[in-house]
Amino acid sequence: MNRKQWIGLGILITLTAIVVFGPYSVVREFNEKGAVKEFIGTDNTFQGLKITKIDYRGSDTYFIQTEEEGNRKNFILMRHYTSVMNGQWKVFEQTGEEGHY
Repeated sequence: MNRKQWIGLGILITLTAIVVFGPYSVVREFNEKGAVKEFIGTDNTFQGLKITKIDYRGSDTYFIQTEEEGNRKNFILMRHYTSVMNGQWKVFEQTGEEGHY
């Protein structure tokens, strides 16, 4: 291989590493359900609760149903983007009133 091919290969490897491991992870974007499960496992809101249902409601919004000792709780999980590459999850507990979370 000549010098230009090595430089091209190095740039390709660097860009691939940035896309896969960088702040805007393409793998997580395509596997969003896995990212939701990862967030649920690390967030304190869901500690001690058994997840019974995860339902995608569109536009980066999920309905999550949990159960603890026969008591059912519903949550809304939304992905909030503060910039193109910065997305954060927000959790809202569903109350008994229609439209108020």
